[in-house]
Amino acid sequence: MLITDKRLPRSPSMIVNCAFLIIPLVLVLILCWEVIFQSIAIAASPKSDPDLSCFRFQLPKSILQKPFSFADEVIPLNRPDVETRILSQVNFLLLDARSVLGEWLAERSRYAWIFEEVFQREGIPREFAYLAPVLSGLTRNASKSPGAGVWVLENSCSSSEGVEMSEDNWHDDRMDLELSTRCFASRIKTLRKDITGGSWLLAAAAYVTSQKVIQDLQQRWDTNSYWDIPLPGSAEQLIVRWIAFSIISSNKEVYGLRFEVQEPFIFDQITGIVLTKDLQIAEIARMTGVSPREILSINPKIKISAPLFPAGVGGKPLTHAIAAPKGQGRLLLDKLEKAGYVVPVPSN
Repeated sequence: MLITDKRLPRSPSMIVNCAFLIIPLVLVLILCWEVIFQSIAIAASPKSDPDLSCFRFQLPKSILQKPFSFADEVIPLNRPDVETRILSQVNFLLLDARSVLGEWLAERSRYAWIFEEVFQREGIPREFAYLAPVLSGLTRNASKSPGAGVWVLENSCSSSEGVEMSEDNWHDDRMDLELSTRCFASRIKTLRKDITGGSWLLAAAAYVTSQKVIQDLQQRWDTNSYWDIPLPGSAEQLIVRWIAFSIISSNKEVYGLRFEVQEPFIFDQITGIVLTKDLQIAEIARMTGVSPREILSINPKIKISAPLFPAGVGGKPLTHAIAAPKGQGRLLLDKLEKAGYVVPVPSN
């Protein structure tokens, strides 16, 4: 029996074609093995410390040469990861957010005395005076409603919190600098008391997120250190940016910052005013010789939609505290009395 090979004879051209198909396949396999081997080697190798020299701006030597305390806590700058996180925010503010930084510095120069006065009375670290612009700037772009005022209060404090506040169609006490700062002080103290470890940093993080979020994370990661807990994005940025802003603000010369210092937010306060009729902001401006905008700026709780101090609400008379331009409090009170706006005080 004749057995014949039914396969086609291999021609030289077929061999060449096969070679063109096999060689790229082999090269791909070699490349894949090389990538896999390198990945395994990198994963197995010890992680090196971050390169701090890549940052354009460094921390001042005065901070690095001694323990750096912030809000009653020593910040562990000896840990490269902590120093890197703070340096990242320092460089972000000085480079990417320089115009915003200028606004924050100006805002602090205007309002810091109010914050520090309240915090000193309430036993709160003075570093919290740096928090207001960072807090409002961070939450301004948040997906949820950021609240109102410099402390981004979602709701007013009640008498049970030690600060009586209200909001209606003509005013919002969350916009009042002193009242809102007292409200914030009350809430941040409560958060610190209720959070294990008594950390002001975690209390601030809880203010941005919630007490439950922070307590759950403390339990999950079994630590009370802010620096060892992975936090939600807003809280993760808040503390570090707050620290970075305070470092920059306290070392403006080191970072070559030059900006015009704003006049402190100072005004005369007339308290205990009971009105006989509604008092328009425009009338206060006319009596004091300044613009209505300036009167609104020193009475920020007044809503633009109803720019007045009402004599009463629902048939009940109101007692007001009215801010006047610095040095004009007595003058404004005299003019209000002569114009019949003020209920006469009975003489003894």
